[in-house]
Amino acid sequence: MAGEMLQKATRGRLLTALRLALYPAFEPAEAKRFQSLTLEAENARGSGDLAKAEILYSMAVAEARSSSDPSYLSRARDGLARVYQEQHRYREAERIFQDQLEAAVNSPQPNTLVHAGHMSLALLYQDEGKFAEAETHYKTALAETENTELFPGRGFWCSTSMWLAKFYVARQRYGEAEPLFQRALEIHEEDRGPNSYLPHHLQEFAKLHDVQGKYEAAEALYRRALEVCEHLHGDNSSFTARAFDDLADFCRARGRYAEAGELYRRSLAIVEESVRSQVARWSRGWRPWRNGKTLEAKISWNQIPIGTALDRLAVVYEDQQKYVEAELLRRRSLEIKERAWGGRYSSFLADSLAAHANALHKIDGEQEAAEIDKRVEAIRLKYPQGSVRCSLRATVTHPKRSLRWRFFTFVSAILHPSRFPSNSR
Repeated sequence: MAGEMLQKATRGRLLTALRLALYPAFEPAEAKRFQSLTLEAENARGSGDLAKAEILYSMAVAEARSSSDPSYLSRARDGLARVYQEQHRYREAERIFQDQLEAAVNSPQPNTLVHAGHMSLALLYQDEGKFAEAETHYKTALAETENTELFPGRGFWCSTSMWLAKFYVARQRYGEAEPLFQRALEIHEEDRGPNSYLPHHLQEFAKLHDVQGKYEAAEALYRRALEVCEHLHGDNSSFTARAFDDLADFCRARGRYAEAGELYRRSLAIVEESVRSQVARWSRGWRPWRNGKTLEAKISWNQIPIGTALDRLAVVYEDQQKYVEAELLRRRSLEIKERAWGGRYSSFLADSLAAHANALHKIDGEQEAAEIDKRVEAIRLKYPQGSVRCSLRATVTHPKRSLRWRFFTFVSAILHPSRFPSNSR
């Protein structure tokens, strides 16, 4: 009897290891079809093709109604509701979100879907401009996170409270936002791990004080965010560079240009070092048989943050009418962006060209400035301001799994079966 049980357990462990290592080969056809359909729908939504996304999600909903897995229908309807929301078809989105919330509330088991339902409705109503309804659902969602059995730790409370706080900030109800920021700060203070959210929260809290004119409190928080970033991430991380920029922006807005310039220079140094390190890693790992132009293009694009940092520093010099220094920075920034964007993305260059031309005008470089002005005029004639939008769209793809990954997954599943769920009977 014991031998038979051991044999069954071993067989189950082996099947689980094979299923994971060869994924998605052993997945049911229904699961593969649903995953493919929703993946295509989400990519259509991400690319802005909402009509196609609606069709695909509607197909997924229809197929999910006959599925043996009830979660398929919920996921498909949720995706469809978000498409409706982006299409401003608020009543259709509202019906789906309310159905989901009602099902979650009426479930015999406590669940986190009640919180999700209230958040979906809050965001919908806020998008629609129904602020009273949005506030009610934000508050109810926040109350849900007080259930420590469903929401262990305080992460969900912090994230939900920030949605509500930012809602208040958008309505200029700063007095109601501040206690939420303060309580979240006290919670984040307890987490000093490498992934701590404390620096970002300090920066956001500083902006709340800043917009209210509480400059002394804002500066203290900006400086503390910088100290925490340096402690958690080191002196040369992108997080630290961002903290320098935020503090520099604050100082510049107060007219403290010398201090702002020094902070921007320190941020620029971090960005330059980060780019150099990245380029060195790419160059070492680049195989001779690969296209060298691809590496060159990759390096050029990677240098754009240097151009952005140079522009920030140039603005401080311009504020002080130090146009010779500003022109040198604008020139270098433009060279970086032209290498990266070239003729293919010339519409992106107009502002950088105009800024450089303006600096040249200030130092009597009229001939070169006139030539640049002509380029700017030609670009803006072809691409009028506001006619070109730059947006970040997410594309979901099936992860590529190498033979090495599959081998190690198989071995891990054999040696550590408790880490992997088993579908075997």
